[in-house]
Amino acid sequence: MALMVFLVFPFEAFGEEELRELRIVRCVRPNLVIAEVLEKGEFKRVRVKLAGVSSPLENPEVYRLALFRLRELVEGQRVRFDFALGHTPKEHPWVGYLYVQQDPEEEPCIVNAVLLCEGLVTLDEKTAGRNLLGYLLSMQEKAKEAGVGLWKKVPRGSKKETDECPSCIIR
Repeated sequence: MALMVFLVFPFEAFGEEELRELRIVRCVRPNLVIAEVLEKGEFKRVRVKLAGVSSPLENPEVYRLALFRLRELVEGQRVRFDFALGHTPKEHPWVGYLYVQQDPEEEPCIVNAVLLCEGLVTLDEKTAGRNLLGYLLSMQEKAKEAGVGLWKKVPRGSKKETDECPSCIIR
């Protein structure tokens, strides 16, 4: 939770009226949720891909942690959504940023950035949107520098040391 302090993005940059309120139905993957949005008086289900976020498929342990953390951040919370620059509601799934405000006294944080900063996902530059690419990149760099999640440093000597070089065998 202490990382939240670093993840506040100037909320005033996006007028709150531009953000859509969503109700998260299910977290499918660390970068994909099913949500309901109120349109014309009725709820419509949409798939929402978190812009700039790629699931850690190669690491099952971190994948589970990322999915758990996403659920922890968005389930039962007031979630707002903003399309990543260059993306529109005509796309399926929708591609953008999820904002949560866990404390009414604080600014909302960007869920996409929280996952990156905690090292639970990697940056997907193709979906990041030009408006926040630099910010998301800096969040991933913080995770790398801190050595958390996917960037956890492996302690020296943990690999099996051997005197044999498999590629140096002379026949």
